[in-house]
Amino acid sequence: MKKMLTAIKELGELIIERENRDLLDTLVDDPNSTGSYTTVITIVFTKNDEEVEFSYVAQEQYDKSKKMKYLYKSGAATSSDFSPTAKLSGKPEGTFDRKILGWFKILDNRDLELADSDRAFLTSIYNQLKENSDYIKEQILKIRNEIPKKEGILLTLKIIDDDKELYVGDFEVFKRLLIFQENKKDTKCLTKNKVCSICGERKETIIGKIDTYAFYTLDKPGFITGGFDEKKAWRNFPVCKDCKVSLEEGKKFLESNLTFKFYGARYNLIPKFIIGTKDVSEEVIDIFTGTSKIVSLKKKNIERITNDEEDILDALKEINDVITLNFLFINKMQAAERIVLLIEDVFPSRIRRIFDAKYAVDDMVKNNNFTFGTIRNFFSKSDSNKRDYDLDKYFLDIVDRIFKDRPIDKAFILRFAMKRIRDEFVNDRYFYFTVKEALSMMAFLEDLNLITMEVELMEQRKFDDLFEKYGEMFQTPLKRGLFLLGSLTELLLRKQYKERDAKPFLKNLKGLKMTERDFKGLLPKVQNKLEEYNSFDKGKRQLAAEIANYLLLAGDNWPMTVDELNFYFAAGMNLIDEIIPIIYPNKEIPEEVIAQK
Repeated sequence: MKKMLTAIKELGELIIERENRDLLDTLVDDPNSTGSYTTVITIVFTKNDEEVEFSYVAQEQYDKSKKMKYLYKSGAATSSDFSPTAKLSGKPEGTFDRKILGWFKILDNRDLELADSDRAFLTSIYNQLKENSDYIKEQILKIRNEIPKKEGILLTLKIIDDDKELYVGDFEVFKRLLIFQENKKDTKCLTKNKVCSICGERKETIIGKIDTYAFYTLDKPGFITGGFDEKKAWRNFPVCKDCKVSLEEGKKFLESNLTFKFYGARYNLIPKFIIGTKDVSEEVIDIFTGTSKIVSLKKKNIERITNDEEDILDALKEINDVITLNFLFINKMQAAERIVLLIEDVFPSRIRRIFDAKYAVDDMVKNNNFTFGTIRNFFSKSDSNKRDYDLDKYFLDIVDRIFKDRPIDKAFILRFAMKRIRDEFVNDRYFYFTVKEALSMMAFLEDLNLITMEVELMEQRKFDDLFEKYGEMFQTPLKRGLFLLGSLTELLLRKQYKERDAKPFLKNLKGLKMTERDFKGLLPKVQNKLEEYNSFDKGKRQLAAEIANYLLLAGDNWPMTVDELNFYFAAGMNLIDEIIPIIYPNKEIPEEVIAQK
């Protein structure tokens, strides 16, 4: 956790340095960071000396260049923000009362020192807001109803002074009060002369309650050293002011530029410069700190291994190992944040290795485009609206193991692969496509050496070239025998479908839950049925002979689970089109062999 926060802080420091930002720049939020806040409602006043008079309510397009003019910084959901600029909630009237009118309660703060002119100015605005509140809320509601619900709206003040249109951020008093509130918040859990948990330095002032990441709360005993005593809260997460500012800037940059989709989840991609930035090329630094560079990468037509069209991992794999990458998956629940998964210290060379495995699988499996979505398909509950959190957890654990090069239990993977394969098989849906995906997944994990495949020395046989193509997946007699038996069975099913427009032999496959005994009895059944159809030609006889040879070599008490046995059988059914040219080498292929599946 500390390494991740340090990386975010260092990213924030880079942004502040490269963009020459001051304190206020780092504090102000971009209300349109998600891209959904396209409209701004302005409550417009006319200024005369220190007095203002309400004029009207207007609507305008959000302008990113006016971020510092809007001066938006979010506060608690149940109280005002840090300036009289707010995001409109589901109840616009409530937003006005709580966030706009409510902000002016700051004038009652005894610790606040204001010049008489500033106090008069703010009091004048407040009085005009109260006096015209019914009309203002009516206009806000009218505009809200004219705009699609999915589009967010920002609510703020605009003041006309000598024909100049001024916003909240154009007035020094609003800027000073934003900083005042931020400092006030930090003093709630303050201590002196302690060590910062991020930079590791002893600092004069240490903040004990920061909300950059809401990973813990101070209203539950389990999250606070010393029970509910906030005076001791600094022990949980002591951070100095400098690190706090950098951490907040780093987080804002991540959320605006380095946040990506990942099959129902979202993650922040956090770079860590392991040797500092002195010996790192400017181009690499730009990838992570230059907004225009990141946007450029997102628009490039590059290879994807996730479902995010803006994924930049393909570009990152070309970087030397002067950085590491951290993947932070966070689930936001109201005001709290829960870390779903944190994958730390992934080198670009590991990303490159993962893409190499993808390319190998794409070359291996016909018409394939392997991504993490291929794996996700076996760990998602697509047939139900009810979310299965165990499947989400399993999937993310596999992702973690892939990035961190940690072994995966092959039996565990096959259990879920066969669960879906059987479902598609029994319900006559996407069986062949699903088997292809399962083959791709197993080949991908095997290429990365994350699952262990048994290998035995065997004499050279007819189908060796085919099996060698799939690496170590088919390097035992039993696996080859089951695979070829699946292919022969598929040829029978195609013959039946050609003759009868049905596949009655399917009932012998027992929903792909066959045991060793079932498989040993299946070969003679397939042969006999092919004889009945006068279809046991030379090519199929050669195939049957290879099956018998391999199954005899496998002996008895086969060392594989039922899931694994049926997986290799199903693989043979799926890859029959790679068997056909071998057993019918002169293009003398019987018509039923190429019949529709």
